[in-house]
Amino acid sequence: MKRCALQTVAAGLLAVTLAGCANKTPPAVLLTLPAAAPASPAPAAGTSAKVLVVRRTEIPEYLQTRHVRYRAQSSTLEAWPGVLWAERLEVGVTRELAAALRDALPGWTICEASCAEAQPEISLSLHLRPLDFSRSRRELEAEARWSVSQLQPSPRVMASGRQRETVAAASDTPEAHAQSITQLLQALARTVADRVRAMP
Repeated sequence: MKRCALQTVAAGLLAVTLAGCANKTPPAVLLTLPAAAPASPAPAAGTSAKVLVVRRTEIPEYLQTRHVRYRAQSSTLEAWPGVLWAERLEVGVTRELAAALRDALPGWTICEASCAEAQPEISLSLHLRPLDFSRSRRELEAEARWSVSQLQPSPRVMASGRQRETVAAASDTPEAHAQSITQLLQALARTVADRVRAMP
């Protein structure tokens, strides 16, 4: 009698375990921002490269998560199912902005957050609010506010700008969402580079 009861309990536990395995959700797909254009060659030995440090990009608080969120309605957000950013979005945005600046400013040294071996001369701060991807329209809408500041001998803002950008996405997919952000960063890098080159 006791043996039958134990077998019944064991069978029940096995069934629960198997059911749990069957209902286990698949792991999320990890999404990264597509790489920006390849970095330009480093300056030749003996030349003095100008140094720019890129501060951490500021994005809306509702995007400071690993969920890949898009604008569903004017006042509602949703997330792509089964997809997560491989890293926090503001981290990836800052890295890809720096990569785009390396291509737009050949011969410059571009650092993220800090420069380990070089003394930065100027810094770039970028605020992206909003930074909304609309699935219904297949486009990214953003407003960028940026400033370039001299660091030495005393800090001061040397150039700044504000612009709205709309980037059309190739398709209704998380990958196209990510690609549109990279395209935005490349456009902003070109704008900033033009202003930086014009500075005395």
